[in-house]
Amino acid sequence: MRIIGVETISLSYPMPYPLTYARGEYQTRDALLVKIHTSDPDIAGWGESAMWGGPHAVSAAVIEREIAPLILGEDPRRPGYLWEKVYQSTYYHGRKGILLGCLSGIDIALWDIVGKCADQPLWRLFGGFGRPLSAYASAGYYRRDYGIDDLAADVARARAAGYRGYKMKIGNIPEAVHAGVLHDVPLRMSFEEDLARVQAVREAIGADRHLMVDANTSLSARTAMRYAAALEPLNPLWFEEPTQPEDVEGCAELARRTRIPIAGFETESGKFQFARLIDAGAVQMVQLDVVQAGGFTEALKIAHYAEMRHLPFTIKNYSTAVGTAAALHLLYALPHADHFEIDQDPNALRDEILRAPLYTLEDGYAAAADAPGLGLDIDELVLEAWRLKP
Repeated sequence: MRIIGVETISLSYPMPYPLTYARGEYQTRDALLVKIHTSDPDIAGWGESAMWGGPHAVSAAVIEREIAPLILGEDPRRPGYLWEKVYQSTYYHGRKGILLGCLSGIDIALWDIVGKCADQPLWRLFGGFGRPLSAYASAGYYRRDYGIDDLAADVARARAAGYRGYKMKIGNIPEAVHAGVLHDVPLRMSFEEDLARVQAVREAIGADRHLMVDANTSLSARTAMRYAAALEPLNPLWFEEPTQPEDVEGCAELARRTRIPIAGFETESGKFQFARLIDAGAVQMVQLDVVQAGGFTEALKIAHYAEMRHLPFTIKNYSTAVGTAAALHLLYALPHADHFEIDQDPNALRDEILRAPLYTLEDGYAAAADAPGLGLDIDELVLEAWRLKP
C-alpha cells in the first residue's frame, strides 16, 4: 500500500450568532481537513490540521507543497516513521507552530488508515483502556444581548441534559495582556462583573458537578493570581490557559500559589514544549489539542510523559467531527484521561457531516464506538455545502 494523494479541504460554517472571548469575536467556524488517498481504492484516511485564525490557504499550502512531497509514495502504515521524516526534513523552521499544526492532520489521517487496515478502532490500538469519559458541556462565551440570566439558563439546561460539568470563558477584562493591541475586542467588563458570571454558572451547574474556567492565554501571571484567589471558594476543577504558554515561570508561580489545578496548554505544540511545562510545575492537568500538538504520534508521547509524572491528561475538543473523533479515541484509550469536552455552540461541521454517531452518551458519560480507525462515516456531499472553493 502506498500514498497516492494528499487532499486538503477548507471549510467554513457561519454561526447564527457571534461568540466573544478575551482575544476577539468571531462568527464562523473554520477548519482544514486532510484526506490521504492510498493505492487501495477502498482505504483513505481523514485528519484535521489546526489553522485557528489564520488563512486557510497558508496551511493548505504547507501541506500540499511541503509535507505532501515528503510522504507521497510512502507506506501509510508507518505513521511514526513519516512523522519523523517530516519533522527532520523541516527541522530548521518546523519544530513547532504552523508546521506541527499541519503535520497533525497528516498524522491523524495516517493513523486512521492504520486502524482501518487492522480493522480496529484507534482507541484499542492506543491502549484500549476503554473507560467511559465524563462529558462536560463547553460554551459560556461572552455574547451580545446575552446576560447572566441567559448564561445561567444555558448552564441549567446542560445540567438537565446530564453533563457532568460546564466550562466557561473568563478574562475579557481591560487588564488582559493583549488589551493594548487587541483593543477592539467587544464586551469587555470589570473583574468583578466577570466573577459574577462565574458565580452564576457555579450556582446553575450545582456543587455536585464540575466547573472549569478558561482564560485563553489572556492574563498576566499576577492578574491570573487575582482570579485564582477569588475563584478558589467556587472550587473549579481547573483553571485553563491562564497565562501565555511561553510564560512558563509565571504560570508555575501561579500554580504554586493556588489550590486550583492549572490546565494547558492547547495552544502549545510538541513534546519538548509540554515537557518544559510539566517539569516546571506549570500545569497539573496536561491538556493539548491533538490537531495542533503534532497529531497522535506526538500526543501519545506527551500523554505518557504526563502519566509518568502522575498528572491527568485531557484534550481540547472544539472543531469538526474529525477533531472530535481524534480527541475521543485518544482519551478513551488511556488510564489517566477522564474528561471529554462537548461544545454546545452551533457547528454543522461537527453535527451534520456524519452518517453515524461517534459515541454514545449515557448519564453524562461518553463511550467510543468500535468502528475501525477513527470510526468516521463522512457524507462528502453534505461536506461540500461548507467547502471553500479555491
